[in-house]
Amino acid sequence: MIKDIKYGGYTAQPSDYECQDGDLASSINLINEDGALHPVAQPKVLKQLSAQDKVAFIHKTSSFTHYIIYNSPYITYTVEGSNAAPKKITDTYNTLYGITHFNAVGNTLLAFTATQIVYFLWKDNGYIYLGDHIPEIDISFGLVGHPRLFSMSDESKATFNISFDGIAEGALNNEFSENNKTRITEQVMAKVNKFIRQQTVEKGRFCFPFFVRYALRLFDGSLVHHSAPILMNPSTNGCPVVFWKHIRGKKSYTDAELDIMMVASTLDYKILNSRDAYNLEKWSDIISGIDIYISKPIYTFDQEGKCTSWVDTDNFSTKFIGRLYATNKTSTTTAVAEDKVVGNFTSKDFLDIYSEWEYSRIYALYFSPDRTYPGQTLHLPEFSDQKVNETIRNTQLFYKLKSIDTAEAVANKGRRIDIVVEDEYLQSLTSRETLDDDYLTHDILCAESSYAFNNRLNLSGVARKPFDGFLGQSMFAWFSNFYTWENNSGTMTVKPVLFGDSIDCEVIVYLKENGREYRVAASDYYAGYMGQYLSYDMVDSDKKDFKTKRSWGCYVFYPNVNAHKMVISNSSYGSFLINLKPHEFLNGAYAVLDYEQVRTTNYTYADLPTIGYSPNSFEGSYIKQPNKVFTSQVNNPFFFPLSGINTVGTGNILGICSAAKALSQGQFGQFPLYAFTDEGVWAMELNSEGLYSARQPITRDVCINPEGITQIDSAVLFPTDRGIMLISGSQTQCISDAINSEYPFDLRTLPGLQGLHDRLEHDALKDKCLPILPFTQFLKGCRMIYDYVHQRIIVYNPSVTYAYVYSMRSQLWGMIYSNISSNVNSYPNALAVDTAGNLVDFTIESGDDVASLLVTRPLKIDAADVLKTVDTIIQRGNFRKGHVQSIIYGSRDLYNWSLVWSSKDHYLRGFRGTPYKYFRIALLCNLAEDESIYGATVQYQTRKTNQPR
Repeated sequence: MIKDIKYGGYTAQPSDYECQDGDLASSINLINEDGALHPVAQPKVLKQLSAQDKVAFIHKTSSFTHYIIYNSPYITYTVEGSNAAPKKITDTYNTLYGITHFNAVGNTLLAFTATQIVYFLWKDNGYIYLGDHIPEIDISFGLVGHPRLFSMSDESKATFNISFDGIAEGALNNEFSENNKTRITEQVMAKVNKFIRQQTVEKGRFCFPFFVRYALRLFDGSLVHHSAPILMNPSTNGCPVVFWKHIRGKKSYTDAELDIMMVASTLDYKILNSRDAYNLEKWSDIISGIDIYISKPIYTFDQEGKCTSWVDTDNFSTKFIGRLYATNKTSTTTAVAEDKVVGNFTSKDFLDIYSEWEYSRIYALYFSPDRTYPGQTLHLPEFSDQKVNETIRNTQLFYKLKSIDTAEAVANKGRRIDIVVEDEYLQSLTSRETLDDDYLTHDILCAESSYAFNNRLNLSGVARKPFDGFLGQSMFAWFSNFYTWENNSGTMTVKPVLFGDSIDCEVIVYLKENGREYRVAASDYYAGYMGQYLSYDMVDSDKKDFKTKRSWGCYVFYPNVNAHKMVISNSSYGSFLINLKPHEFLNGAYAVLDYEQVRTTNYTYADLPTIGYSPNSFEGSYIKQPNKVFTSQVNNPFFFPLSGINTVGTGNILGICSAAKALSQGQFGQFPLYAFTDEGVWAMELNSEGLYSARQPITRDVCINPEGITQIDSAVLFPTDRGIMLISGSQTQCISDAINSEYPFDLRTLPGLQGLHDRLEHDALKDKCLPILPFTQFLKGCRMIYDYVHQRIIVYNPSVTYAYVYSMRSQLWGMIYSNISSNVNSYPNALAVDTAGNLVDFTIESGDDVASLLVTRPLKIDAADVLKTVDTIIQRGNFRKGHVQSIIYGSRDLYNWSLVWSSKDHYLRGFRGTPYKYFRIALLCNLAEDESIYGATVQYQTRKTNQPR
């Protein structure tokens, strides 16, 4: 009898007893496509490199293609098509160890390690090392006081008079009658409001407390690294102050002469030479500028309230906080303020001191000897301290005041610069651009995996290193020193109180997240500066105790709602503890402290570890975000907005991927991005902003090897315990059922097969083709390459020298000899790096003849349980004589196999002997590209059919 057998693909299921004739137990370097077995040629070598210089990534834009080479700890690159030696990206000063992978968005290359994401910018024919985060730019803000007196203002040039119901001589210090409260308030507040408007709003100045906040503006307009809201307090008490000089009347007082004084402030800033300021110029292509915002003024008096009495002792002792304006200073010790000589001082730079200036002293400096400081102030309708503090706590809107270009910031770094506000600008402040809140952009990120899609960078397996915190110099208004006044022989002189010792303080923050406590610290290494917050006792500086009756900083902030404690600390003098609470409107924690509150040591430096110290390790320094996907702004891998952070389930995200080809014009299907978690695969939907939201879990299949996740045209492949799954849209299917076996056939059990395999001339030292691993074990270390040109999927494991090949055209499997060590992102190309370090391309075949090995699964020849004698086997196909050599094996139990016959060509003839139930055909082939094998013709006779056997 004669039977024609058509060869299929490699299978391991169903069992040998049930499998169809023609299925293959091995097909090394052969794949069934177009109805026949075709050779799978080895890939073409594109670039020869050393085994150490392996291509780890391809950075490709419309302008260039760079092969990124990582040889720990150095990174180099070579240009596509160039034979020049690789050029260095990193050097001795910025070496990187433990890089897990690379990615790129535009001309920005990213290197990922276990603790950081390092950025490199391609510019001017070279890569610029930027570092692992946008630089922390610390800016201090100060107030520059412009003392103003109503009687010397441009408009009035005089005091003003008011009238009221008669007040008896003995009742002058009593509370006003209701009628007088109304009359006096109407007259006084009309002048006060007009004076305030003229001297502040119309001239771009401030007299009430307000917040200033700044953020770094990136090249695409995004704002990051928002500062703390910095409370700028032009005065310690109410402002302005209304003086009364003369109260007149017959028998009772009925009119009075009044004057108004305020210090209208402008704002200045200084970019500190601290932390990352030196990186600002290097980041100038990313950071386009610094935007400064301010809040509305926090009014300290009640427009609906009323004046209550002539006695106001609190406002009488008001102080301005900042430095005083001077139009000119001579080279001698004489200071000139507002073009008016005010006396001789012991320091020529006296007016540059940022300190507390009592109104009485300011009055003496600017308005005497023509006038003397009045002795009484009117009690204006002030808000209570509780009401003012409530307004401070609830401040959430900040309006744009000024933009500083990066070039300007670099040029003026380390200098105090006045912020010029145009006249009337503040009149329309609330119509200006507002500052959106920040969300953890100060934190340093690292990620286990990343995926660039739709011009956005997506991260999973993210961990955050909490921000160190704001320096005191940038969290509080600028302060330089206290001063004392001395009267020497009738001449008033001023002497700054300089601290004798350096006070280097730390701002230490404690926060709780994920059930752990973390400790971060920002240090101020500037002598005496933190005296603005914790200073020597002004009475006895020898005590060296952090204690003062007044403090410059009364608002503290940390940009994380989970912060609960802040400590201002010094190793020599102790620490002051502040309890924080979450801000109701901003993403952060804060505390508002009374200006008059005494700051005193309540912890020693040695106590700090006992109130929340975390060890210096990854677990103690980084906050894991295992179930979140971070998506960057479009074309901006430096900024991950809050709207781009998605929570996916409750488990760990193992990886993210998308279908590579659009399903329709402008659309990437219903679910463009998939999140692979330890709970299954979640679909991510695209919203109108181009960001994603976690929609639903579409399969419970769990990826067992994130490195095996691979995108193809309209689907994604990933390995699971079930096998290789293909997910498209919301549907999944297993494409490897046919080859999934925990007990694969060992070809070495066939007599002489090892010698036959050796004739494939694989590298004897590296050959690990036989035996093949259980398929699930193979998948746990596998990776995949998508050959778009040939429509094949290559599944390899670097630990062995064979790989599976799946033809998407025939949906059948084959095998190849593999020396692949890693694959490179290169869609639609199929690039990989071999064990010699060479870069190879599977889409381009080498053109050499391919040595291949084929072994069939047991042939039953239509009668599985009948003994048969085979006398002729002829291989059919399109191949040249001598390119196919044949062997036949026989068995009666599917386990013990005997060599029956062999031939040096495709004919097996002239043999006859012991009958067998099952046969295997083994072929050693050396096929050219145009050759193929279709199947075999078998001539046989059945034996002993009289009973079951």
